[in-house]
Amino acid sequence: MTGPDDRQRAARRFVTDEVVGGALLAAGGLAGLVWANVPGRGSYATVWERGISVLPGTGHQLGSARDLVNGGLMAVFFLVIGLELGRERREGVLADRRSAALPVVGAAGGMVGAALVYLAWNTSAPGVRGWGIPLATDVAVALAALAVLGRRVPPGVRAWLLALAVADDLGSIAVLAVTGASDLRPVALAGAAVVVAVMGLVRARWQGERAWPALVGAVPLWYLLAVGGVEPALAGVAAGLLVPPAAAARVERVAVPISTLVVLPVFGLANAGLTLSVRALAPVGATGVFAGVATARVVGKVAGITGASVLAVRIGGARLPPGVRWRHLVGGAAVAGIGFTVPVLVATAVYSDRPALVGAAELGLVAGSAVAFVLGAGLLAAVHRRERAGAVPRRESAASPYAEPDDPEEET
Repeated sequence: MTGPDDRQRAARRFVTDEVVGGALLAAGGLAGLVWANVPGRGSYATVWERGISVLPGTGHQLGSARDLVNGGLMAVFFLVIGLELGRERREGVLADRRSAALPVVGAAGGMVGAALVYLAWNTSAPGVRGWGIPLATDVAVALAALAVLGRRVPPGVRAWLLALAVADDLGSIAVLAVTGASDLRPVALAGAAVVVAVMGLVRARWQGERAWPALVGAVPLWYLLAVGGVEPALAGVAAGLLVPPAAAARVERVAVPISTLVVLPVFGLANAGLTLSVRALAPVGATGVFAGVATARVVGKVAGITGASVLAVRIGGARLPPGVRWRHLVGGAAVAGIGFTVPVLVATAVYSDRPALVGAAELGLVAGSAVAFVLGAGLLAAVHRRERAGAVPRRESAASPYAEPDDPEEET
């Protein structure tokens, strides 16, 4: 007979289960896709793209309902990401400096690879301007894809992909700034940097169990990032990284259920409403944008991430995390090809004068992300089967948890 404590533990396991979060995200996304394509008068767009006023009748806009989900609610999800990254950096697979460098190097390589593959399809106007579209990885969707595989994926792969996806997002924001595709406000961003510095000083001063300085500081940081033209949900990552270790577990107990049961399904619902139509490829340049984005998400990401990682390990600047082999990394690189929300933001900014090309980019992102998921999941599942069969012996040992990885040429 189960008692109240057993039921509470079961409920806690349910809301912290990554498979549950992935399933709810997928369910929300499927519902959004169906909703956007049912006959009607565009009710999906009416709900999610309508501007929300600060006060009715004032004319001051907070943005669309989708903006509030992606920039507001997703801050809770990114808070959980920041907490996990902080834990991995302190005591997990990213605690080793060279292991922590690998996802950053891989993110840079993946962005370069994706841009080059895209430009191979688009050598002239108007498509050439969209080279920054396929760069970023969707953290939530990529982690949900790994969650589907469960224990078939080593913990080190998840931590590596987590750090790589965050670096991808930051890199894409830098691309927007460099290309002038986003209206960045330096004064607001300077203020955000000051807030982060103050949060860090407070954390250094109070090395106890106080989580509130980081959480309270995230509010002005969120506002300044939003005003500055940067994805404000990233304030959650900063807050999570700056929560003291002794308080992290308490914050997770509150944030994880909200992220799993509320944020992820609403995020999927708000962002999966793509209207599927072959007519999206009819305008001039649309086919090149579609093909460039789709192949960049798969070929460019895998080649760029893997190539940069092999080079970094060869020259001694990085190493594979414990328990992660090159075959795992290639599968994870394919999963990193999943991306939609930040790339759509880039596409909307770059092609603000050509909405038809935004639609082609969206189709390319969906197609490329679907192929990336199938390829990544297939590779990681195949490696797991070979390991269970004893075909891929592990080189790591308890005496040497940071043993040098296998020869990249042998493993790739």
